[in-house]
Amino acid sequence: MTGVTLDGAWAVAGYLPPGGSAQAAAGGAETAALEEPAAASRPKVIVRHDGNGVITAVTLQVEMGMETLSEKYAEMGIPHILYDGEVDIANAWVKNGEVVPKLDVEISGELRTVKADGEDLLQLTVSPAEFDATVALDGVMVHFEHVTDGMLSFAVDHPGIYAIFIAPAHPYRLKRLDVEAVAP
Repeated sequence: MTGVTLDGAWAVAGYLPPGGSAQAAAGGAETAALEEPAAASRPKVIVRHDGNGVITAVTLQVEMGMETLSEKYAEMGIPHILYDGEVDIANAWVKNGEVVPKLDVEISGELRTVKADGEDLLQLTVSPAEFDATVALDGVMVHFEHVTDGMLSFAVDHPGIYAIFIAPAHPYRLKRLDVEAVAP
């Protein structure tokens, strides 16, 4: 970057020194595209998991070094992998020694607005067939049910927008459905 100097003050996020502008003059230089960081610059993390691959912890930094901590975990019999990159434990799991995305819940049937008359029944089929269903209205849980047959039936007599959370067992992701119930 020709003609541009940065001092320590510019290193603070959001700081604009007196007389500075939010946009630096290009000075005829071409704009460089930002790319995904190289593998060497990605964080090295330790991903601890149980025997089913459920991620139980992610360690980002330790004073002794990741390789040393990994060796200690191996000595103690703690299931883990040394991984290059970031890990979203809500949406990932460990399968065959690799961090992979959790499986998606599949829904079939028409997701639609229902009449708040207690009779207009919304019926959906969910895969996997066994899951916990939690229904919330305005952030408050109003119903909970453990479903084993894959059938999600929904009818209400109070208008509002209901959040239905479908939580199957590991390795599936939590699924949220929003259903509006309107006055008849």
